[in-house]
Amino acid sequence: MDITTSLYTGKLARLTRIELEKDPETLAEWSQEASLMRMLNQTPARPLAPEQIKKLLEKVEKDMDEKHEMFYFHIRPLDDERLVGWGKIYWILWPSQTGCLELAIGPSEQNKGYGSDAFRLLLRLAFDELNLNRLTVILPEYNIRGIDFVKKFGFSEEVCRREVILRDGRRWDSLHLGLLRSEWSVNHE
Repeated sequence: MDITTSLYTGKLARLTRIELEKDPETLAEWSQEASLMRMLNQTPARPLAPEQIKKLLEKVEKDMDEKHEMFYFHIRPLDDERLVGWGKIYWILWPSQTGCLELAIGPSEQNKGYGSDAFRLLLRLAFDELNLNRLTVILPEYNIRGIDFVKKFGFSEEVCRREVILRDGRRWDSLHLGLLRSEWSVNHE
């Protein structure tokens, strides 16, 4: 690791703080996109107003300050301030050096390289700065694109929680994919 390399700036994207005055509007628009929201987790997708998003983000900031179990970032391109996604390292168990990772890129910003660049930054932050030993990504089995994406970074399927998600009248598995620091160290750029 080069100590002078920025932790928060990649080739295309930056990890930034939450902008409470402008980000809720964009996130509220994304909450209307059930296709995005249903790929992330098991909770029912629902549209949220900017005011609701702002309250959620305020809680995230408070939890980060008080609990120290999560690092949450907004993702922006290098050349402007628009919000293109978010990423977080969460459920950090410091004694075990473990945590979970989540990344989302807005529908109109996908396939531009922001997700891959931000994911690399989050992995470096987790392993080199936070000194975690393992990371887990939790995805529904129907999120094939997300599963293929994290496998590209060396994650492998470790746990299959069978039929824990009910969507559209069908039961789906929840997959836990993991990556160890030693696996990342061998393969990262």
